Amino acid sequence: FGLDSSYEAAVIEMGMSHQGEISRMSMSCQPDVAAITNIGISHIENLGTQENILKAKLEILDGAAYDAPLILCRDDKLLAGVQLHSDRKVYYYSVSKKDCDVYASGVKTVDNSITFTINYEGGKIAAQINCLGEHNVKNALAAFCVGLALDIPPEDIVKGIAQFKPEGLRQNVTVIDGVTYIVDCYNAAPDSMKASLSVLSQAQAEGKRICVLGDMLELGKNSKTYHRNVGEYVAASKADLLYCFGEDSKCYIEGAEKKGFAKENCRHFESRDDLAAALKEVVAKGDAVLFKGSRGMKLEEVFNALTK
Repeated sequence: FGLDSSYEAAVIEMGMSHQGEISRMSMSCQPDVAAITNIGISHIENLGTQENILKAKLEILDGAAYDAPLILCRDDKLLAGVQLHSDRKVYYYSVSKKDCDVYASGVKTVDNSITFTINYEGGKIAAQINCLGEHNVKNALAAFCVGLALDIPPEDIVKGIAQFKPEGLRQNVTVIDGVTYIVDCYNAAPDSMKASLSVLSQAQAEGKRICVLGDMLELGKNSKTYHRNVGEYVAASKADLLYCFGEDSKCYIEGAEKKGFAKENCRHFESRDDLAAALKEVVAKGDAVLFKGSRGMKLEEVFNALTK
């Protein structure tokens, strides 16, 4: 990682697709603080159930000291029920539950940022994130808990949170020729799809809101059902057009139409080139466009073709 003695701390993401993988990484990293943000269904094809995903993520404690704090999101039903057989300090955070160690209140969207108050045992403090989506408020609360666990002054924590900006292919919001693009092509699962659709709904747009969705991969035998469910999310969002690419993405349209999304506002494409060509005909100044799909769908190529 290029880490040497000049660094005081490192934030390490421990991803996995099978049991045992996070355990090995935790034993290598020996974390001083551990955080789990949610239990979704990514890689459920390999792990079978969400309960097994929870077990795999709790492997983060395998290399941690017995007194290393654990940070959990209480808004996640599986994390809310975690029982630890130790005296380890657990920090719970939430966007709504006031009986947590840290919770948010007064959440407001202002332009392309969100302001809110962080409530904690020592008091409350104003905070701002320069991105959209309730999930990013949760991420900020998780970061705040990490800061508390490391005895960082709350004033310094919120200053750091305010400096965050999405980069690369993770919900990167950029404005080109008056069009707001949300490029979120690093990964995809139902929970992250729902989160990205909330960002599209909150984004400033004088014109249309267009969601461009690719397949969610590695979801196993219930993949089509999960895709239909996401289509229902689309219908419940502020999206005006639904453009899809990938075999299972046809199920997005089925789910959206089931919930009343206009059939004429849905299109499926067999190639990225055809999708890009169609978008060039409809995207106009003032629109907001979301690109969301699994890494293997390479929707960033469609974005690049549209904006070059």
